[in-house]
Amino acid sequence: MTNELAALCRRVGIESDYVGLDGMTHVVPEQTLLALADALGATDVHTDPPPTIAEVLATPPTKRCFIPAELGAARVWGITCQLASLVSARNAGIGDFADLATLCCVAAEDGADFVGVNPLHALFWSEPARASPFFPSNRRFLNPLYIALDWVAGFSELPEAERRAEVRPNSPLIDFPAVAAEKDRRLRKLFAKYPWTEIRREQFGAFRESGGEALHTHALFEAISQTMVGRGMGATPPSWPAEMRQRASPMVEAFDEANRDLVDYHLWLQWQARSQLVQVQERAFAAGLRIGLYVDFAVGAAPDGSAAWGMPDLTLPEVSIGAPPDPFSLSGQDWGLAPVGPARLAALDAQPLAEILAATAEGSGALRIDHAMGLARMWLIPRGTSAICGAYVRYPLRSILERLAEISHAQRTIVIGEDLGVVPAGFRQLMSDNNIHSYKVLLTERDAYGFADPRQWPVSALACIATHDMPTFAGWWCGTDLDVRHCIGHLSDAEFEAARAYRIEEKTMLSARIDTSVGDADPSLGIHAAIASSPCRLAVLQIEDALGVLEQVNIPGTMAEYPNWLRRLPVSLEDLVENAIFRAHTGVMRNARPK
Repeated sequence: MTNELAALCRRVGIESDYVGLDGMTHVVPEQTLLALADALGATDVHTDPPPTIAEVLATPPTKRCFIPAELGAARVWGITCQLASLVSARNAGIGDFADLATLCCVAAEDGADFVGVNPLHALFWSEPARASPFFPSNRRFLNPLYIALDWVAGFSELPEAERRAEVRPNSPLIDFPAVAAEKDRRLRKLFAKYPWTEIRREQFGAFRESGGEALHTHALFEAISQTMVGRGMGATPPSWPAEMRQRASPMVEAFDEANRDLVDYHLWLQWQARSQLVQVQERAFAAGLRIGLYVDFAVGAAPDGSAAWGMPDLTLPEVSIGAPPDPFSLSGQDWGLAPVGPARLAALDAQPLAEILAATAEGSGALRIDHAMGLARMWLIPRGTSAICGAYVRYPLRSILERLAEISHAQRTIVIGEDLGVVPAGFRQLMSDNNIHSYKVLLTERDAYGFADPRQWPVSALACIATHDMPTFAGWWCGTDLDVRHCIGHLSDAEFEAARAYRIEEKTMLSARIDTSVGDADPSLGIHAAIASSPCRLAVLQIEDALGVLEQVNIPGTMAEYPNWLRRLPVSLEDLVENAIFRAHTGVMRNARPK
């Protein structure tokens, strides 16, 4: 590497080598370093180089993230769900905020202290088939598809046929386009007939003012998107007329002036969504959940979403976030997400990220940060290349941790960092020093003897069996995940047979570590008893596991091959409290972690 290239890399925090999951040091090709230095604008950067983890560790934090004193040494538990998957007799074909409030009440009655949800970030109102909550248009705002129609003022005044016009297919999968079209039609009617009062106008005005230009820009993006789709174009800027692809253009300003009612509609949707989420949080605490909602924060935003369109100086469109090669993904992973520029973030003392984090955590009792290592560094890939052609780029870690601690205390929010995958040296110590809980996932935790013993896990952690990107426990135990991967071509015949043989070994190892006979014929109960008995402050019961669901929520690396994020739960909320499997699982958690 030339001295000039080395200087450019130091300036923007590009790491020229890294230690992979295999324990080996890998050198990044010079062409990757050059491409990233160019994309990051290394020659124009005038801030100090981003600090290393070791440099941040050398200075004790001035403020650590919040842990509620009232919990003391209590070990608490909660239920997690994918909000869209909730089924009820009253929703419009997709789980909504009223359903979430109901689940909070059910969880509280069973002794839980929190209910966790997937990211609630805004997706693409006019392209609802893009259903992944981890590929948002804008992390600062909410997905209006979660609005409960019957919680909107004026709903009871609609004709009875309108109140009952719900999308209720018999399919176990959510039809997002049909649901979105129906909810948009009915929400437009509710907006047109909304019973404004003086207090509601004041509340809406205060919401608009507090959201500022960022909120208006997001609503404008959605209004343009909806209009363009109506004209037969695409929902995102690459398919719009050239003059509309930039927020700062005369044509966009003219559209804003000419379409105020449509922009106001999308502002109103955000107001309704935020107001309803506040109601959920109030009901959660009133029901007895001491932590309340546990919300998720995605690692980045879509390159063609409202955040990238509205903040082009903050977003890096020429690179994407991913992960380096590892034994499970030999060519690495490209998640397609656009990162926030580290140099710009450093120049603004991490304030833009803080605003997004604060909006996500608002009113919640716990915040899970997906791919928490991204606070320190991200694997960035020049667009148009493969994931293997990336490198780690450092972020202004010290400023980010300071902002995160401020938000955590201001909102009384516990912080959890999802620290799975390639974890750099010192990062978990950094999490501990800053009161960021680690993430202990049973199916990934191994030691020299097989599966790790949950009794040895740390206090400052969240314990669970699996995540949304992994098989459910029932699916793992039965090998359903292997059957699916074989069926969609991810495993050859030989790989499938080898995986099935190894799964038998894994089950034997797990049973040797944990007594799976607690639940008689259902080993899931014994496994949940084990994680609930761990020292970890937080323990999670995935609702899919509590219902014995075989199919996993999402299979990374798939698109059309598998119905990611589309599965409804097999049991409605009305029937949940009488479901024997569910009650057995909540009983195990309650017995191990009584209030």
